[in-house]
Amino acid sequence: MASNINCVLKIITCLLFIRAGFCNIQPPIVNPSVLTPSKTLGECQACKLFVESFKKGLERTARGKYEGGDAAWEEEKLKKSYKRSEMRLIDIQDGICKEEKDYSIQCHHIAEKAEEYIESWWAQNPDESDDLFSYICVDNLKMCCPKHHFGKECTPCPGDHNNLCSGNGKCRGDGTRKGNGTCLCDAGYTGENCDQCSVGYYLSYKDDNKMLCSPCHRACMGGCRQGTQKDCAACKPGFIFDSDEGCLDINECDDINRCTKDQFCLNSIGSFACIPCDKSCSGCHGDGPDMCRKCAKGYSKKGEFCVGDREDEDPMEAMTASRYMTYIGLLIATGILMPKSTSLGSLVGAMVLTYIVGAEYYCMINGHEGLVKLKDFDLAQLFRT
Repeated sequence: MASNINCVLKIITCLLFIRAGFCNIQPPIVNPSVLTPSKTLGECQACKLFVESFKKGLERTARGKYEGGDAAWEEEKLKKSYKRSEMRLIDIQDGICKEEKDYSIQCHHIAEKAEEYIESWWAQNPDESDDLFSYICVDNLKMCCPKHHFGKECTPCPGDHNNLCSGNGKCRGDGTRKGNGTCLCDAGYTGENCDQCSVGYYLSYKDDNKMLCSPCHRACMGGCRQGTQKDCAACKPGFIFDSDEGCLDINECDDINRCTKDQFCLNSIGSFACIPCDKSCSGCHGDGPDMCRKCAKGYSKKGEFCVGDREDEDPMEAMTASRYMTYIGLLIATGILMPKSTSLGSLVGAMVLTYIVGAEYYCMINGHEGLVKLKDFDLAQLFRT
């Protein structure tokens, strides 16, 4: 029987240890970046990013030379300077895309695709000022188009390439293998060639080369002739038309029932807002405890302000009351302890008495009133007795 009990105890102990072990297992740490969608660029933008990174590599290695050995001997024997060596190309490629944190994956992907074209371009011993972007991204990888061209076949954008979309927009797909070549107008402009003002704007300037559309006054709805509130075709909600002044703001706060009892109305141009009253108010006509119609429960009028009823109490009186309550608590505890242990109760009582006398003396020397006027007593004599 005893052996069975011991066996059960051992099993329970093992189970407890197993449970404790499992409880201490930390959950796997997940890289938050895996759960965050990665940032991506279009093919053409990614190719531009790669080319820019390669150009930075050219600048970084512009003053380099062969490392180790006699550089002068190597240049003479190999008939090839570091400037056009395979060594420099490797140095450039080793640093490709390292400065690109947000789009490094796409940059490296383009670098892999462009590797053979870069090597071919490098073998031609080109001038480093040559347009590497056109060679890589337009002519070979075919991810981009020349400026003011669009689509798979790099079709020219329609219109005058010196003033596309009247200078007020851009050709859709410009410089990429996408888009349809139509005008994407800037804010305020519309029309097939962005040569008209959109609704909410008016023509404020025009010459043979340029036009300027400016926004109507904020009170206008449905267009305007000029930029003032008098030039509106119609007024927006929150405004009212006046034959002399045009669209004028309506003061919604003139309606005393606009907001609830514990809110006040704040007018703004074309609108309004209901703002909660101060907590000391029961109804108000503005913000703050001096704007109450009546004081809330627990508050009363003091001058122009509603203040808490307890705020009028002398804080020193509240502190004195708390101090006295502490003394009473200590004395009650001493009285409870005394019948159980006379010696311990006496010790605690002496400590309580010392504490009370010390506290009262501290209050007295700091100008506070105590239980008794200790200035009338010789404390040294008191403790000797």
